[in-house]
Amino acid sequence: MNIQEYFARISYNESHKDADLQTLTAIFQHHLRAIPFENLSMHCGETIELDLQATYNKIVRKKRGGWCLETNLLLFWALEELGFDVCILGGNCYEPAERAYAAEMNHILLKVVIKGNSYIVDAGFGGAYQSWQPLILISGKDQPQTPGVFRFMEDNGTWYFENVKRKRYIPEQSEPATGTPEPGNIRKMYTFTLQPRHINDFQELNTNLQLSPDNILQKKSICSLQTPEGIYALVGWTFTEVKYNYMEDTDLVQITTLTDEEVEKTLKDKFGVVLENKLTPINVRGLPPNLVDMVCEMNLEEYFARTGYKGSLEKQDLETLTDIFQHHIRAVPFENLSIHCGEEITLELEHVYNKIVRRKRGGWCMENNQLLGWVLKHLGYDTSFLGAYVFNPHENAYATHMTHLILKVVIDGKAYVVDGGFGVSYQMWQPMELVSGKDQPQAPGVFRFTEKNAIWYLEKMRRKQYIPNQNFSNSDLLEKKDCRKVYMFSLEPQTVEDFRFQCKYLQTSPDSLFMKKSICTLQTTDGFRALIGWTLTETTYNYKENMDLVEFVTLEGEEVEKTLKEKFNITLNRKLVPVNVKGFYTI
Repeated sequence: MNIQEYFARISYNESHKDADLQTLTAIFQHHLRAIPFENLSMHCGETIELDLQATYNKIVRKKRGGWCLETNLLLFWALEELGFDVCILGGNCYEPAERAYAAEMNHILLKVVIKGNSYIVDAGFGGAYQSWQPLILISGKDQPQTPGVFRFMEDNGTWYFENVKRKRYIPEQSEPATGTPEPGNIRKMYTFTLQPRHINDFQELNTNLQLSPDNILQKKSICSLQTPEGIYALVGWTFTEVKYNYMEDTDLVQITTLTDEEVEKTLKDKFGVVLENKLTPINVRGLPPNLVDMVCEMNLEEYFARTGYKGSLEKQDLETLTDIFQHHIRAVPFENLSIHCGEEITLELEHVYNKIVRRKRGGWCMENNQLLGWVLKHLGYDTSFLGAYVFNPHENAYATHMTHLILKVVIDGKAYVVDGGFGVSYQMWQPMELVSGKDQPQAPGVFRFTEKNAIWYLEKMRRKQYIPNQNFSNSDLLEKKDCRKVYMFSLEPQTVEDFRFQCKYLQTSPDSLFMKKSICTLQTTDGFRALIGWTLTETTYNYKENMDLVEFVTLEGEEVEKTLKEKFNITLNRKLVPVNVKGFYTI
């Protein structure tokens, strides 16, 4: 091994006579932009050896990357060669699913002392949480860098490291979200102490990470590289390019799904990696939240910031489920506005997440309940998708095609139906126990399931309605029957794929209800709001004993956009064309 060969690998040709902060920063940044954080060896049949010579050969001579144990080991050697006062430390990464730090040491980082000041240098975290400059070891000080703001906090000899991210703009979807940074933008990363470590302290960890089937690195093939503007990341077949501060306090995130052939080409073109053995890309979905997915994908903390939920997640019980569900339906509208402003509704989970969580939009059942199902599964709830056939009162019959996605959640042996995607007065406010013939009173009214020959039927009994504006007393939007059939379903589990045809049909067929009406409806603490075309209704449940208050207003052109923003917290990227063909739909 020799330092000049290492410098050639990272394209560093500046002075290195002085072991100062300027030299350290320059070497560190060259290292980050030349050497990927990657675990590809695990997915192409290679063993990762935690040995300096083996690491040197792999990264310097084969021009590969490595994970923290490798990239930081190599950087440790280089800095020692150059005369820096450097030592190895051990960290415990934050586990978002557990909302706790790992019990065992599972990360390596470096401490460098220059002129009496200690700096943390970590080239092995990768993705959007990779620092770009050495961080001075001071508690409570915000340290802004291009990737975001980093901060250490010290408590009784233990140091806590966190990062504050900017908002993100996904151009395939819409403009960036507006407003102040949310709590979900703060990412806990790891804890560490200042006890010096030796590389041999990590040998068992190196073995376990390659063998344990529960390890996140087994379930995702990862390669990420820092660029002068941001990062590249390849997770499975998903290639993400991030440009930091593309707009003020907003990062540009571009996501592409690759074919197997494109994966190999992208590794070579974007990361400078050519593998000797065949890579088997992998990206297991539906995992508990983890720091890998947080690089560019979805995480629960961001979802909960969107819905305003701050309660406990310790128990997978009915009380927690109900609380999460109610926060969802009061924050996320049921809406089909994409159809009426030239956007396509897709069922890719990442797209649904970006639309609802990051763009603060709503969605219809296939979006709302798919997202809610993802959340509940990640929290450990026994959750499955079911398919329902919606009742059409004008034809006095149930639909012939499965067009409604709902959830079944089992808690302590009891099954509940959870449906956050129906809207208006037929929107349940609590999970409903799957019991036949039992009245289940809720704020919107009395719901009831009836089972016959393995088919379940949902119906709802409403209260009387008081309409102050008598001009609307005979509106076709008002339900006239006291008892209304809602939908029927079986308990056969479904997948999102089972709804793709209907998703396309509902947004393209002239016979579709959703083509005939632009709909946006949101549950409130005492009722719901609905904007159908130009007609805004606000319903207050139990305004008087056994009576709901229903207020109607007809909006003028620009009032629609203003109302969407003020009443539903929705700002559209494209021009909405309101539609309200008479009939077909009641609130």
